[in-house]
Amino acid sequence: MVRKQIRWNMFTNTGEQERTRHRYTFAVINKPKEIERIKEKIIEQMAVVDEFNTICDYLIPRSGGLHCRVFSFSSEKGKIERPNAIYDNLRYFRRDRDLNERTEKGLLPYLERLVA
Repeated sequence: MVRKQIRWNMFTNTGEQERTRHRYTFAVINKPKEIERIKEKIIEQMAVVDEFNTICDYLIPRSGGLHCRVFSFSSEKGKIERPNAIYDNLRYFRRDRDLNERTEKGLLPYLERLVA
């Protein structure tokens, strides 16, 4: 059974001239309509967001219509201040150091492990 969840990771560019120096990558597993709602909450929390990139939207086989959408963006904020305002079950909202911004093809092994 595939769980609805949010995985995220962040890398910091240490260059002093970078305004949006924190690069976030999120993998959200849920129904498409809920993913959109969650994405909006993430963007609201992390504003100002720059260089937004949807990497992939993967339909999870035999999951009853769940998708895994992976996206990334840059932000000034180096911390997610209120994760409970984004997702109410913090047990399934967690940092995953294996999640990196890659191409869709490069993410497939990660996604297969995540939804197994």
